[in-house]
Amino acid sequence: MSVDLYPRALDHLVAEELLPSFPAVMVVGPRGTGKSTTLSKYADTTLDLSVPLVRTAVAEDPDAVINSAHGVVFIDEWQELPEILGSIKRSIDQVGGVQAGRSIITGSVRARRQAATWPGTGRFIRVRMYGLTQAELERDSRYNPVDVFFGEEPPVFGHSDLTRNDYLQRIAAGRFPAAVDLVGRNRSRWYSAYIEQLIDRDAEQVSERSTQSAKLRAVFTSSVARTAQELNRQATARDADVDFRTAEYYISLLEDLSVIIQLPVWHSKRLKRLTQTPKVHVVDPGMACHALNVDATALALDAALVGQLFETFVAAELATHVETALEQTSLFHFRDRDGHEVDIVLEQRGRIVGAEVKSATAVDRSDAKGLIWLRDKIGDDFHYGAVLYSGTIPFKIDDRIWALPLSSLWRK
Repeated sequence: MSVDLYPRALDHLVAEELLPSFPAVMVVGPRGTGKSTTLSKYADTTLDLSVPLVRTAVAEDPDAVINSAHGVVFIDEWQELPEILGSIKRSIDQVGGVQAGRSIITGSVRARRQAATWPGTGRFIRVRMYGLTQAELERDSRYNPVDVFFGEEPPVFGHSDLTRNDYLQRIAAGRFPAAVDLVGRNRSRWYSAYIEQLIDRDAEQVSERSTQSAKLRAVFTSSVARTAQELNRQATARDADVDFRTAEYYISLLEDLSVIIQLPVWHSKRLKRLTQTPKVHVVDPGMACHALNVDATALALDAALVGQLFETFVAAELATHVETALEQTSLFHFRDRDGHEVDIVLEQRGRIVGAEVKSATAVDRSDAKGLIWLRDKIGDDFHYGAVLYSGTIPFKIDDRIWALPLSSLWRK
């Protein structure tokens, strides 16, 4: 199925909330997630800066191009010509920032890379777009589990008809629109080409210094192997056989390229002895499977890796839904020095939803011990807790804590 046939939750956010309210909307995220296809339909004028002739023409006088453009201007792959951001800024300033929906900008580089080029605070809104959610794959772009979990009434979920193998197949398929329907060798070919472009071209394009492809690939592979674990730059440096500073820089570069995300530790004044180390997740579990040379069958036989990738699968789903949730929501993990931990923590207006992720088909109260401990510590601020597992039946474990089939993230 082609990318334009999948409904996207970001469509509703952009069309119904952002374009009517802000002069410029910037959407960043991994290359190949459907940003251009999703957003170009809102444009009256399109400037695809990945096309050399277009880039050369715009570079001659970007201010004139932007000012003379008709209607909504869509600028694709801004990082190919960073000075275009300054032209958009000046165009917004000329009309006092009152013309909503003037520009849509997309790129494959984390917004932090813009800081030296365009101080756009107050002039535009940034959102992130990741790969397809499971709801979008099932042609439902409205369902958002974040909104469901934070609802005023406790959510009610039905039984699931999915098996553990079904989840493994979804993990291995990944979330990139162009790859999700591919199988076998063709899927491997696609991911190989994607990673090659990422390492050999994209990284060099946005890096502030020269990169060495072999070393960057080694850091990438180590980061993938350590998905769903706390960030350990020293261990990554050792794995990749590079010095600490190089590992640190390349990890940051991979984050800039939207390949990995870091979940900070959730903190509360009521809790002591908390760790400070973020947890790392690869944004696409299918890419992780390819980089580690496992398919769904091999993954099922690796007890440690299957646990990591189940958790990364959930983190990637929730990271996408956080962007389109009705209320501002932040994504964390939790761990203290006494060993209490929760895989994923969502915070919304001071309320907390916690999630533990298990690849097993059966769970019990012991699998919720971190959630129970956190609930008892923070009291009423704990809104809901879920042990997400690969079984079929939802059931209550304790007050405000439920075991839920993993498919609850995309269907009730």
